[in-house]
Formats: sequence, structure tokens, C-alpha cells
Amino acid sequence: MSQDLLTHADLAQAVGVSVTSIKSYRSKFPGFIPVASWTKPLRFAPGALPVCRRIRELFTQGQSVAQVRRELASEFPENEQERPCEEAGAAFAAGVSQENFQEFFKTAGKMMQGMAALATAQARAEQRLSRLERALEANALALSELTHALQGQARPSERPRKVVAVRGAQGTSTYTLEDRPAPEAAAAGDAAPPADFLGLPVAIVTERGEYLGVHGRPPLATFAQALEAQASGPGSWAREGEGFALSLILGGAPHTLRFEARDTPSGLRVALLAGLDLDRKAVTPAFIQEFVRKMREKMA
Repeated sequence: MSQDLLTHADLAQAVGVSVTSIKSYRSKFPGFIPVASWTKPLRFAPGALPVCRRIRELFTQGQSVAQVRRELASEFPENEQERPCEEAGAAFAAGVSQENFQEFFKTAGKMMQGMAALATAQARAEQRLSRLERALEANALALSELTHALQGQARPSERPRKVVAVRGAQGTSTYTLEDRPAPEAAAAGDAAPPADFLGLPVAIVTERGEYLGVHGRPPLATFAQALEAQASGPGSWAREGEGFALSLILGGAPHTLRFEARDTPSGLRVALLAGLDLDRKAVTPAFIQEFVRKMREKMA
């Protein structure tokens, strides 16, 4: 057997130790037990047998790894190419083989690459989701504006008329009858917003300058009805500048909401809640945003 190459099992049987012990010898002192053949299983030259026996003997005497290495260096030649590098010396001394050490770094590198790819994919997904949310917001406003525009076109531009034919001595005459509003009703109609204004979806501008709509994109008319449902009585409209103001009592305190027709950055027409007076004092944009949020919860 001295002329044949030896496996881990052959060395273990000849030395009288386990295969694990031989592999430990190899990991701690690779330069003294060089591999003769890298085929599976690994094979070693016959000179590895006396080295392993000497290692077993020195460990039995209670010597440390460093002491055993010095003894081996004085008795056997060392293969410099298989000497463990300085960085890996501590790991090899702890019983970690060179192959396992390299495999560990290879696996760790793959894990780091995978984590980096995952973080990049997550960031891209968040960007796509943000763009999708903005697109849905714009589409919802556009759909609401289109719906109310179509409703406005479907309304008759004239009041209903009734044609009456009257026969007399001079022949037949026709008369057109129209419903005319009473003076008081006409005056009230002048103060209220027109139908196209009431049909605009309600929106506010946050402190960051972003347009924010009300849940469900209700028109101003529906939003005003929801406010009146929470108020102590019906509200009253008044013309203010280029917009309209709705005054009502909420929670026992007078509220005045000022609406103006504005175009969003995307070109959509909305009824902007430009101001809110609580007990005749103007509130902050943050208060307006919280006020609208609570109304959205009640309207949901």
C-alpha cells in the first residue's frame, strides 16, 4: 500500500483515528499533507501517512496547533503552495477547511448580490406604484369632470313651454305659456352658484401645494348637501369675488367655506375649497385638510 495513493479513509484506518480527524489534520496542516490527486475522493501520497501518525502522537501529548506545526516543520517538508494564507489562518486553526472557507465567501457574495437586487426591485416597484396612483387620481378627476359636463349638455337650455290654441270670431290664435320665477326666487338663484360650478368635483390644496380630491369625487352640489346634513339648518350661498361662499352652522359654530373654480396642474377643472372661516376667523390649510378628511369619512 506504500506505493499507492491513499484516501482519507485509508489514512484514518492506518493511523487509528476517524476520517473526520484526518480531515481536521489536513485543514490545520495542508502544507504537510498535500493532495496528490484532486479526483473524488481526494487521494494523498504515501508520505502523508507518517505525517498523520506524527500529528496524532503530538496531539496525544497535549501540544497546541502552533507547537505541532513547529515540530512538523522540523521533521517533514512543507508544500508552500498549500500553506494557508494569513487572512484565513485563524479560520483554519479553528478547524475550518480551506474549501469550506472559500465556499462560505462565495455564498455570502451571492447573498449580498441577491439582497442588492431585491432592494433595487423594491425601489422600482415603489416608483411604478407612485406613478400608477397619480395616473388613477388624474383619471378619476377627468372622468368626474366629463360626467358632469355631459350632464350639463343633457339639460334643456330653455324652460318648458306650453303652446295653447284659442278659437275666436277672428279665427284661431296660439299663445306660448312659460313658467317665470318669482322675484324672490330669481334673487336667490343669482346668489347660488350656476349648475356647471356645482357640478365640479371638490378639491383642496395641501401645504405642499398638491391637489387632493374628496373620496368618491363628489361634485360640489353633493358635498354641500353633505355639509347641510351635518349642519343645524340649510346653508346660504353668496357671491364672493370670482367664487362662491357657503355659510352654515356646524357644531354650534358658524362656518364659511369659499370655493373657486381652478385648473389642476393636469388641466382638470375643480371646485377648490380655497378658504374656511370658523367663527369668522380664517383657519390654516392643515385645518382645512383635516376638515375635508372628516367629511370624507362621513360621506364614505
